[in-house]
Amino acid sequence: MEETFKEFRKGVAERLRGARGELTQAQLAEITKYTQQMISRYESGRVPKAFWFLAELSADAGLDVNYILTGRRRRKPAPKKLTKSDAPKR
Repeated sequence: MEETFKEFRKGVAERLRGARGELTQAQLAEITKYTQQMISRYESGRVPKAFWFLAELSADAGLDVNYILTGRRRRKPAPKKLTKSDAPKR
């Protein structure tokens, strides 16, 4: 991989914020059952070094990380951007 770990962390943070769409961190936490603090930590660029390892497997060796982690190959398009209508109703 060409980028540094610092650049990688920044990119993960930006992509996660973008994928969250219109949802707040708290709404995403409720949907995913992860804490708002964990989402905030990742959006701040504090991601585990293991993410870097998996990204390098994908970039350098062409391995399917989704398959490695879940046993399923991605055959459908990436999910749509989330909106507030995706958040659970209270």
